[in-house]
Amino acid sequence: MTSTVTLAEVIACIRESQGIKEAKPISDATLLERDLGITGDDGDELLEALQKRFSVSFTGSDGTLREAFGLEKDEYLFHSEGFSLFLMIANLFGFSIEKVKPLTVAQLHHVILDRRKNSGN
Repeated sequence: MTSTVTLAEVIACIRESQGIKEAKPISDATLLERDLGITGDDGDELLEALQKRFSVSFTGSDGTLREAFGLEKDEYLFHSEGFSLFLMIANLFGFSIEKVKPLTVAQLHHVILDRRKNSGN
């Protein structure tokens, strides 16, 4: 029997994993990086927590996240952490060195449901 993962459960896991207080609004349209500041290693930790909590794997047949999240070549879910003067200057002039796909909570929820369905959980 398959149990459905709700959006509320995904939000609760995000809050728990990232230490986000209840006072911070999180909805289906919330962007992980822009709205919650989840990036780099924090993003990796969140994905690991979600995989463990909901018994899913985001790793595709190629060993990457590309299949699960529909990422193109050289496209990522999160920016690198840390300060880079070069990246900061590039961003000021409207250039993005790292190609990052914006990810909403609803999209993340959908990926979890899809991965559970395809794995039989």
